[in-house]
Amino acid sequence: MSEVNQPAAIGGFAMDCSEVPGYVVLLNSQGRILYINSSFAGRLGYSPSRLENLSIDAILPEETGDWFANLLDKPDAPGTKVHFEGEFLSHSKVPVPVMGEMSLLESGEAFAMGVFFEAEYSYAQRENHRVLIENSQDIIFKLSREGVFEFVSSAWEKLLGYPAESVVGKSFEGYVHPEDRGLCFDFLKKIFETGEALEAIEYRVKNSRGEWRWHASNASPIKDSLGRVLYFMGTARDVTEAREAKEKARAFHELMRYVIEYSRGAVAVHDRDLNYLYVSRTYLESYRVREEDVIGRHHYEVFPDLPQKWRKIHQKALQGIVSSAEEDPFVREDGSVDWTRWECRPWYETSGRIGGIIIYTEVINQQKEIERMVYTERERFKTTLFSVGDGVISTDSSGNIAMMNHIAEKLTGWSLKEAEGEPLEKIFKIRDREEKEELSGNMIKEVMGEGKTLEFDEYAILVSRDGTEVPVEDSAAPIKDGLGKINGVVVVFRDYTDKLKRIKKIEYLSLHDHLTGLYNRRYMEDTIKRLDQPRHLPFTIMILDVNGLKLTNDAFGHEMGDALLKAVATMLKEELRGGEILCRAGGDEFNILLPNTREDEAEKIKKRILEATKAIKLDSVIVSLAMGYATKESVDQDIEFIFTLADNRMYKDKLRYGKLMRSRTIEMVLRNIHLKYDSEQVHTERVSEYCEAIARAMGFPEPEIHKIKTAGVLHDIGKIMVPPEILKKSGPLTAEEYEIIKRHPETSYQILKSVDDYAAFAEDVLYHHERIDGKSYPEGLRGEEIPLNARIIAVADAYEAMTADRSYQRKKSREEAIGELRRCSGTQFDPRIVETFIENVLT
Repeated sequence: MSEVNQPAAIGGFAMDCSEVPGYVVLLNSQGRILYINSSFAGRLGYSPSRLENLSIDAILPEETGDWFANLLDKPDAPGTKVHFEGEFLSHSKVPVPVMGEMSLLESGEAFAMGVFFEAEYSYAQRENHRVLIENSQDIIFKLSREGVFEFVSSAWEKLLGYPAESVVGKSFEGYVHPEDRGLCFDFLKKIFETGEALEAIEYRVKNSRGEWRWHASNASPIKDSLGRVLYFMGTARDVTEAREAKEKARAFHELMRYVIEYSRGAVAVHDRDLNYLYVSRTYLESYRVREEDVIGRHHYEVFPDLPQKWRKIHQKALQGIVSSAEEDPFVREDGSVDWTRWECRPWYETSGRIGGIIIYTEVINQQKEIERMVYTERERFKTTLFSVGDGVISTDSSGNIAMMNHIAEKLTGWSLKEAEGEPLEKIFKIRDREEKEELSGNMIKEVMGEGKTLEFDEYAILVSRDGTEVPVEDSAAPIKDGLGKINGVVVVFRDYTDKLKRIKKIEYLSLHDHLTGLYNRRYMEDTIKRLDQPRHLPFTIMILDVNGLKLTNDAFGHEMGDALLKAVATMLKEELRGGEILCRAGGDEFNILLPNTREDEAEKIKKRILEATKAIKLDSVIVSLAMGYATKESVDQDIEFIFTLADNRMYKDKLRYGKLMRSRTIEMVLRNIHLKYDSEQVHTERVSEYCEAIARAMGFPEPEIHKIKTAGVLHDIGKIMVPPEILKKSGPLTAEEYEIIKRHPETSYQILKSVDDYAAFAEDVLYHHERIDGKSYPEGLRGEEIPLNARIIAVADAYEAMTADRSYQRKKSREEAIGELRRCSGTQFDPRIVETFIENVLT
């Protein structure tokens, strides 16, 4: 590429001036053109390459050429800057008036830059140019290398409210938010070090009103001929509103995600690589997958057997083609068929580029069934009419009964024979459930007279022949002939009784805990507000917490945890009187509201409950409660303070007794394992002894020896969650059974870390199945990443397992076991521990 097509190099600083609306020219010391910007060359009727290496005289009148020559003849005056107002000559020798400056650089080169103007309007053009610069929406600034302002444009005052002249000579950091100053310093430092312009950064600047506004700035280094940075030039733009718009866009994005997730249809959104971005809950249910198993994964990885038909449709969508089907059979793995309505279309980024595809699928089995029923009805109208589950009544054009099915007969109390020819409002009597207003007459008038189809939003009351009132959902529509003339009315209605019961059940569940059947937190909070009245004083609030629920879940499973909560709930219901209100607030917390109850009475209730707790028998679980209460005795006391006081007293009680209970639970778990599996007690005792001996041989201090010895006892505590049939299995384990076995270290970890006295052993136990080569579980740690105590347990555990009687393997001799340890030394086991064990413990 020729030199004139390159960015101008001014004092060693390169910038692209090709589209600058004025003129930019760089000359060598002989007056030949090194660079001319494209817009200027075009104004003169040339291409930039056409003027390459030509003398500036080629585009100057004679008198102007002499002026340029005089300046270039001053090599001893670098930095000289002279105002220039004159003309250049176009290719057709037409003068082109300009105004600007010419500077002599240290390198001997000359740089000229300015704007065009018509001679007769030169002053106006100059003024317009100045106004254009001063009215720029962006701040233009010049910073010294030390970060001191040497110039700011008037936009500074417009955007920030400070006079521009008050800024010159001051450091930029005085205006920048303290949290953003480091970012700005690093930005300038990087420009200084690299000598290159950088992408814009965003930071906060305080305006004269004390508000922090977000600005986006870019900057470029201005360098001398030796490439040294002299100062920085840059622009700043207020982007506060843009950032707010971006945040709104993010919020809109979240809203769209929510809309997709809760869409009734099965919706999946993919990127252009067909990785899942979003899915609706219906999609997860319809295709029997979990969100964590699909989001971020490729569509064909989730459904590897997807037919080629769908893959082609996806590719079409990525090319901008929308595909859809109103009825399409989808055959499931079990052979059942779902009828679907689907659409696959592209979605677009703001740039207009296709960002991916959206697949919408709706199971229309119900619609297909309705269509089938409609078709059957055409063929066998009466049979269908009398087989549907809804009541159906049709009338003639006068509104008199023409047909009704068995359900309609049952609900109205009228037979078809009795009702035929009677007015609809006599047979089908419905009224508003609230206002008792008769609706039948108005319904006939609106449907017959106005041709409306009526669907009532809420259920109405059907009054049968004998006066029985039945809640019904109903709708009425006109019957039209082929010409659109109304020939009657069809009324479809159904007994709403069961649905009403379900609604009431839902209302019940909204106020009750589903696990225990007690009132829930919502009911409790409403009741506290209701009872917070003078007539209920003294008003006592008692808070109870089930100690060790998490530990019970970890040690015995969530079913046992649920059983614990239900047992406590049952006991509490049995111990309370009629006026006391029992609630499960959630998790392991219960609340008792005691209106008109003094503190001494509450203390008796507490003791009664604690005594009853001792009688709860729940397998191996220790049942323990932490309790606290507080009493509001005067109207001046805040009920929220009373609640908080009771809560604090409960936590104080929990701190006092909870730790002891958790430690007892650990002991109970160990005892249960040993009772269920005789070999486990022998195994853990021997592993513990081996661990102690290895640690002693390795020179551990006594506290550490005691720790590793205890860890040896606890290392398999997680097996409490392994089904007995797996632990006692004589044959090889299946892949699924092995996965269950592999989870026991993590279960051990969860149990131990929740108990302060045992938390120190948690990691040693967690990693005792890791291998030195990193090829084991649970995390694939290798070498020194595995805690030393865990490596010791691994050797002791393996040796004991090999030399013990096990149902699934032959007992090895001492020599065979030692040989196996040495064979796996360096891959499965720590070599140093293996040798210490063999030479110092087994010898």
